[in-house]
Amino acid sequence: MAGSRGREAGGRGQEAGTDFRRPSTGPILTGDLVGGRRVLGFGHVDGPASDANDAAAGNAGTGVTHLGDRLLLDGDEHASGPPERSADPAHHPTLERTGPPPYQQIDDRHVHHADALGPGLVTAFEGLLYGPDAHGYLGALVDRLAADGHGFWLVGGVPRDLVTEAIPGTTRHPAADGTTQDLDVTGTAPAGAFRTLVDEVLTLDGDSAELSVQFSKHSLVCSVLTVRRDRRTLEYRGLGLTCMPYPATGTDLLQDARQRDLTINTLLYDPVRQLVLDPLGRALTDLGHSGQATPPLLRLALPESPAHPDVCAELLLRAAKFLIRWETRPGLDTTALRAWAAYLPSDLAARLDAGPAGLTRLAALWGEWIPGGPTAAQMEMLRGYGPAMSGLLDRLAAPTRKDVPAHPTEHERPDERDRLDVREEPDARGRPDRSLGFDRDDGKGL
Repeated sequence: MAGSRGREAGGRGQEAGTDFRRPSTGPILTGDLVGGRRVLGFGHVDGPASDANDAAAGNAGTGVTHLGDRLLLDGDEHASGPPERSADPAHHPTLERTGPPPYQQIDDRHVHHADALGPGLVTAFEGLLYGPDAHGYLGALVDRLAADGHGFWLVGGVPRDLVTEAIPGTTRHPAADGTTQDLDVTGTAPAGAFRTLVDEVLTLDGDSAELSVQFSKHSLVCSVLTVRRDRRTLEYRGLGLTCMPYPATGTDLLQDARQRDLTINTLLYDPVRQLVLDPLGRALTDLGHSGQATPPLLRLALPESPAHPDVCAELLLRAAKFLIRWETRPGLDTTALRAWAAYLPSDLAARLDAGPAGLTRLAALWGEWIPGGPTAAQMEMLRGYGPAMSGLLDRLAAPTRKDVPAHPTEHERPDERDRLDVREEPDARGRPDRSLGFDRDDGKGL
């Protein structure tokens, strides 16, 4: 098992141990059985503290009040919203803990002690959470989550950029400096449980008590803001749960990785065990850890090929952001990305929803990622990725657009994340509508 690597770690990782077996107590996980039905994950209902289920859960002796969390079972994906079903294990005497814990979901070969990937990598990660410039609440929050049996990982730009920097022959890209200003994190804790822990930790830490907490019921993203509310110090969303018509999270590392935008954004870092996880086994290779090229080859590729037009368009724009960021970098391999983009229908832009979930949101994201828009040379480079990309850029650049706000609101766009919004509206028969007008399987090949 991957634990043999973890025992080589010093400090916090060694203290925490590396026994990845699931204890007989603790939170419910995806794959458990309740009344013979499989657990999918967790929805959320934003309600008052007097909610009967949640009040009872808080008195059940499990340590965390699951305010607003709702347990999702097989069949709940066909409902219009989360059921009135508590997420607290104490409410489910028929609970069978059959779901695999996170580290048993992925191949042992895809779990690495951080310093094995680059000397000093653990120190770099530790500095973000426990260093002199880190917010005091961060370390306490990690400890509380671990004590309550939840997995917690840094994800997105921080592990991607720090691991890339650790590769011999690479230099830190200036854009990477901004990723350490706030931390994107994910974990197994449902939204309500996480919010409860954040509130408790901030209250106990005198230096952090004045920080603001922001929560979006539309995305289940919980953010801790600075006192001035001018930026995020941390942004959390539970592991992704696909094919739900309403916001939901789960505890499946592989399912979460498959809905991230690019393979290079699927890396996770466990600050307790000091481990880097590559759930799909592709991120490290695509970042240049193959050792076959100098400078190392950086490959832009997709974990999976989405089908919904809005998701495809967002992925195109996310890819364009990295193409512009790394346009002068040697060894950038875009073969797989180019093939997928060329396969998309030329009228992709015309298929987008115009409201907050579609074109409006995309325009807001694009404006955040590329302020002022691409240069003429960058636009020409992006057009080389096919008619779908060209049509999308043209529509976003169209003048006098009435359906694109000058400044996106929090409800329309939580801060930039590397996970795509894969919630899908059900069709007339109650099933998710994923149609793009072509066979999804024919479009993978990446």
